[in-house]
Amino acid sequence: MVIMKLFIATKNAHKVEEFRLLLAGVPVDLLPLPVQLPEAPETSTTFLDIAREKALFYARELDAVVLADDSGLVVPKLHGEPGIYSARYSGKHGDDEANNEKLIARLHENGLSCAEAYFTCAVAIANVDGIIGAVEGRVTGTVYDFARGARGFGYDPLFAPVGEVRRFAEMSMEEKAAYSHRAKAVELARPILISIAGSTKLS
Repeated sequence: MVIMKLFIATKNAHKVEEFRLLLAGVPVDLLPLPVQLPEAPETSTTFLDIAREKALFYARELDAVVLADDSGLVVPKLHGEPGIYSARYSGKHGDDEANNEKLIARLHENGLSCAEAYFTCAVAIANVDGIIGAVEGRVTGTVYDFARGARGFGYDPLFAPVGEVRRFAEMSMEEKAAYSHRAKAVELARPILISIAGSTKLS
């Protein structure tokens, strides 16, 4: 069987490992982005379009198959915040602690100690010729105004999925995968990747 090289559009080692778990059984060799690559422009206004934009940008930079995701937390009572700005909600990209602090502050500003919320994850797969496929997964739950747990990343310490009292940050990677928006999106993307891998020829 041919093992296809698949770049994951991230330099975040935690995210690559999560994708490695989620794509178990798919004949792909997962690779992170080379550190020297520039950041993809993000000019779109929806999770799905941003994922497409990133996948195509990196596919053309690398002349390779790339899987890109764009995910975020949406709190309807906060008018959809943090939304597509989830990773840079506090003003600095990837500062999880500052982003969580801002979300807690916004809950308090609106007289809330918790609120219904959902994580969404859009996944797009592209090669140098264009977008091959794009899908979206979602998990609903509750965000709270205090953190629990030391695992995971992003808003995981504040979010508990429906049916759970534990936060994502209190779960193992395997437990989180049973609920997560990324897991749902990757499950939808799995047949696309299997099809691409099956048509890949050794060079």
